[in-house]
Amino acid sequence: MKCGTMNNKLLLVTGGNQGIGKTIVIEALNSGYKVAFTYNSNEKEALEFVKELDNKDVDTFQFTLGKRENVNKLFGDIQKRFNQLPYYLVNNAAILIQKDFETISDEEWDLVLNTNLTGVFQLVQELISKMRKNNFGRIVNISSIGGQIGGNLAVHYATSKAGLISFTKSMAKIYSRYNVLTNCITPGLVNTKMIEKELSTPAGKEKLKSIPVGKLTEPNEIAKLTLFLLSEDNKTITGQTINANGGMYFG
Repeated sequence: MKCGTMNNKLLLVTGGNQGIGKTIVIEALNSGYKVAFTYNSNEKEALEFVKELDNKDVDTFQFTLGKRENVNKLFGDIQKRFNQLPYYLVNNAAILIQKDFETISDEEWDLVLNTNLTGVFQLVQELISKMRKNNFGRIVNISSIGGQIGGNLAVHYATSKAGLISFTKSMAKIYSRYNVLTNCITPGLVNTKMIEKELSTPAGKEKLKSIPVGKLTEPNEIAKLTLFLLSEDNKTITGQTINANGGMYFG
């Protein structure tokens, strides 16, 4: 199968029913991709989104990150629905639990790391051998500025996102020779429901003031950047961590 042919472009987006993921789904469909996206628990929201899109080339699948058996079922369901596997992957789904470091329980630590990092490892490991054999694949991991500068109220989240940055570099080192390009986007404060609670706090309001461009990043900015990294226009960009934070961090 020639994956560069538009009608064979199947993209998998985890956490595609809200926020950045939802916008990536819309942009991908508008760019001619077929799209499979996952949701964790809100089936009603995901199905309503599919209905709104009114496009035969999109479908949604329940998927909980961090369990190997779920990965096998997901790809089986996608194969059955689209008669192919995705050679384009956006690892977007994540959970954020804001707590003081000294109050984080073992269970909360494990949940965040398992979802945000181990789950990505399992998805990529299952799919990348097929990408390698086909000599084609595009992977974009959505990390966070927290993975670069650390976090005050979500150390476990920041740790998982730092791991995702390193994971991206490792995949690029190993698999770029097989035309499997892996990149990472690190958003700062993005205008989604995920950060509403944070921005309502005094610390969050101060953080908003610290953005050099003076405004939040919009989800469509992240989506368009993601689509470029997935596109045929990207032939050599791999292993990169691309900042999208309004000038908050340049490292």
